Amino acid sequence: MKKVVRTAAMIALLLTTTVGFASEPKLSVVPNENVKSFVYELDAHAGRTTIKFMDEEQNVIFFETVEKADYAKKFDLSNLKDGLYFFKSEDELSSVSYTISVKGSDVEVIDKKENSKPVFRIKGKMVFLNLLNLDSKDVEIKVFDSSNRLVFSEKRENQMVIEKAFDFTKAYEGEYTVVVRDSKETYYKEVSVN
Repeated sequence: MKKVVRTAAMIALLLTTTVGFASEPKLSVVPNENVKSFVYELDAHAGRTTIKFMDEEQNVIFFETVEKADYAKKFDLSNLKDGLYFFKSEDELSSVSYTISVKGSDVEVIDKKENSKPVFRIKGKMVFLNLLNLDSKDVEIKVFDSSNRLVFSEKRENQMVIEKAFDFTKAYEGEYTVVVRDSKETYYKEVSVN
């Protein structure tokens, strides 16, 4: 029975991830001479998406929260100095970061990094965690109470699909924080137990 439930959960996670990747945002450089620009397009997506464009010193040049199903915006870079810039698109399931080089009239995407985020689902006093860990690197999972005391800790090694269920039915009332740290980032989920 446990194997059937685990298999169903893995299929659901992979289907959710596939849907997330199917609506992956697109960033394309406009191939016109003497026009430094790029176009960002976002098709149907999972929930709210934040868009951020920054310079090398991490100064925010553009920031927007998008809740529309279809979104497209052209970014004019003609007034920017030569150098590196960073464009980040982030929704509930993933984040995509681009490194953009601006030199003279040339604009080039020189790096792209994608990161899947953990999916948390709360049902009653149960919290379910799913994470697609494509690089199969170590993942640390911790739970802290409101006094910042560690109440649970676990390290998963060499696993592509991370699944964990937390049962808070016997926990004391209060606020808890679930912390998931993969090879790229740290994620937090607040849980209230009444």
